[in-house]
Amino acid sequence: MTSLVGPAGPGPHTPEEHRNLDTVLALRRATVEGRAAFFAPGYRVHRHGMAHLAALGGFTDGTGYTAGSIADRRDRIEDIIARGDRVWAVWTIQGTHTGPLFGVEPTGRRLRVLELGIWRLVDGKVAEAWFFADEYGLAHSLGLLPTGSSPAASPGH
Repeated sequence: MTSLVGPAGPGPHTPEEHRNLDTVLALRRATVEGRAAFFAPGYRVHRHGMAHLAALGGFTDGTGYTAGSIADRRDRIEDIIARGDRVWAVWTIQGTHTGPLFGVEPTGRRLRVLELGIWRLVDGKVAEAWFFADEYGLAHSLGLLPTGSSPAASPGH
C-alpha cells in the first residue's frame, strides 16, 4: 500500500473514513467465499472490464473468480483512498491459474491482473461496489489471444 489520502489530500481521516478503510482492507484480505460477510443486504455490484470473459464462461453477473480459480492468489494493494462513504483502491491480483476462471479450464499459467475498485459503505457494510479490470491482460495471461499479441501493444497498456 503506497498511500492513504483523506478528504483534502494527505492528512487525517474522519472516523467514518477510518472505519471504511479498515472494512475494505479486511474485505480485500478475506477469501473469496469469506467476503459475503462484508456486504449489506441488497448489495449491488457493477463489474466492467471482465464482461467478455464472463459472458464466454456463462457468468451473467460479471463474476468468475472462485477460491479454486487461483489457489495461491495474492492481492497487493497499490493505492487506497477514502473520502466520506467511498473507498477507492487499485490492486494487483497474482497467482497460478489452478481452476476454472470465467469458464476457462486451468492452464497452470501465472496470472497478473490489475483491478480498480470503488466501494460505497453504509453502517460499516458495503452497499454498492464498482470494479474495473484489465480484461485484455487477463486474456493474454490465460493464452486466449493470438500469438504475437501483447497487452503492451494495446492503448492504455
